[in-house]
Amino acid sequence: MRLRPATAILLSSLVLAPSSASAASQDDVAAPDAWTIEKCDRYRRAFTDLLKVFEGRGITDGFIRGNRNFISAGCSNGADICPTSPGDMEFANALTLMAMNGGAASSFLPFMCRTSPAPPALP
Repeated sequence: MRLRPATAILLSSLVLAPSSASAASQDDVAAPDAWTIEKCDRYRRAFTDLLKVFEGRGITDGFIRGNRNFISAGCSNGADICPTSPGDMEFANALTLMAMNGGAASSFLPFMCRTSPAPPALP
């Protein structure tokens, strides 16, 4: 069976279309949108401001490092910061309020404890 040139071009475009659409959607996933970038910047500012306020209140190095890593990754490396001290928990609560007041949903925040230790007791 011999295809006419117009039919061959049409079939070729139909075969190639899904893979180019797939590549475009992969690019869309890789690049954060403007609102995600803005939320991350607001989170960064809130974190920086609160770090000054909470200095000396028992914030662990791991908690600070986790937040800095989250911010450095454009707030896109997922939930991976677990408050492990009362100071961490107080800081996380304040940061959550500031982030949500700034328009970020609670699902944006990086706080999650993957193991199930008892939460730190608040004073």
